[in-house]
Amino acid sequence: MSQVAKTRLSRAGTVDKAPATRYPISKIHQTLRDRICTLYYPPGTVLRETALADEFHVSRTPIRQNLQRLAYEGLVETRNGIGTVVTGGDLREYRDTYAFRLRLSEILGDFCSPADAPHALERMQQLAVKATTLQHEPPNPGAFWQVLDELHSVINGLITNGQVRQTHNRCYVQVSRLRLNIVELLWDEELRSLNRELDECCLALRAGDMRALGLVQRNHISFGLARIARLIS
Repeated sequence: MSQVAKTRLSRAGTVDKAPATRYPISKIHQTLRDRICTLYYPPGTVLRETALADEFHVSRTPIRQNLQRLAYEGLVETRNGIGTVVTGGDLREYRDTYAFRLRLSEILGDFCSPADAPHALERMQQLAVKATTLQHEPPNPGAFWQVLDELHSVINGLITNGQVRQTHNRCYVQVSRLRLNIVELLWDEELRSLNRELDECCLALRAGDMRALGLVQRNHISFGLARIARLIS
């Protein structure tokens, strides 16, 4: 059954009221995208423009624009008589997207700038520290997502070709929910994989080898798909 996203609820079930000040419009898309990708808004959730406008203290126009952007990314769709609904995606769609991500990662190095590697390395090392601390804490999919999403952001920011960068980002957000679905079920394995990926990305960036960075991504996308397939079977 679809649920209407009118208010934010904390894990304790209490209403999390938005601040009284106007919410930065530039952050609305990121906030909505994060809620969808972390399953805060599960598939089938109806996103009401009026309710979201009230929450973020903006007019309906920026909300509508951000919902259109989410639709382009494949995270929501418009249904007649219902409104904007968070999509679910079937396994075939996920597999198709994963297959494309694998090929895209193989050539990613051709579109990344080595000149930006030092700054990216600094951010990646900070993420590696965060991921390491997760090994000593109870399973926390939300914290896992923050590291995973920032890892993607670092690599996506290295891509100098606008079309490739946009496609790379779009494919990532389309499959991220499937990854988050299995994190709690395979917590230790997923966490080890994330730490290895960060370490290997740091090695590639330290060498300024953008092609190696793309292949690191390619390998870990493949490993992730294998874990998902094993779990489903």
